[in-house]
Amino acid sequence: MNRDNTLLKERQQSILGAIVREYVRTARPVASRDLVRARNLGVESATIRNEMRELDERGFLEQPYTSSGRVPTDRGYRYFVDHLLTDVILADDEARSLRNAFAIRHADEFIQEFARRVSKIAGAFAAAGMESEHRFSASGFSTMLEEPEFADPEYARAFGRLTDFLDIEIRRVLPRAREEGRMWEGKMWIGAENPWRPARSYTMTIVPWEHPWGFKGFVSIISPRRANYPKQKAIINLIRMAYDA
Repeated sequence: MNRDNTLLKERQQSILGAIVREYVRTARPVASRDLVRARNLGVESATIRNEMRELDERGFLEQPYTSSGRVPTDRGYRYFVDHLLTDVILADDEARSLRNAFAIRHADEFIQEFARRVSKIAGAFAAAGMESEHRFSASGFSTMLEEPEFADPEYARAFGRLTDFLDIEIRRVLPRAREEGRMWEGKMWIGAENPWRPARSYTMTIVPWEHPWGFKGFVSIISPRRANYPKQKAIINLIRMAYDA
């Protein structure tokens, strides 16, 4: 992954993490008063504003419009994923659901059910397939349409066009995911990092798996950049630990 090796001060890390979580939760630009009200950061609003201004100047945050709060940039999300998410795990029932999917022995049935379960747990669009055969299944389109970003009809249409070519494009970028993913542990591209240009408005994750019965494949999660990163990283961790290809 394209790790940002810039180190932020502890207080800046706390503020950036709080902004990412609050923006993911509300889909609204986050102001200092929002953090004072919703997050116990232990500092006053003026201090938070100063730190937010510096994070903005350094490219971790941006203002969508004048006098608004801030939203994370691709760089801000990347820092959050690489430095601020540690030891993320799924709830017991979620982990059990994914593990139970691997008890399904028939490849077509497994791929369909696996995509459905990943989509439900991630709260995002998910697709699963096999590398050596053109078996492919996707789930979660209606879930995506419930996200605030899809109130924009053009955004929704663009996502529809993206899903039309998803099978072909995922297979096209798989070699690059292997190249960039350490020991093919999976790859998460955020926004402009994505090698597939139409997917640069989203976060796209590709993770390999190997079924206990020997067939191999991948699962991809696609969501707005305002993604539930802890949940997605927990899914990646479970698959890597138990079913890494």
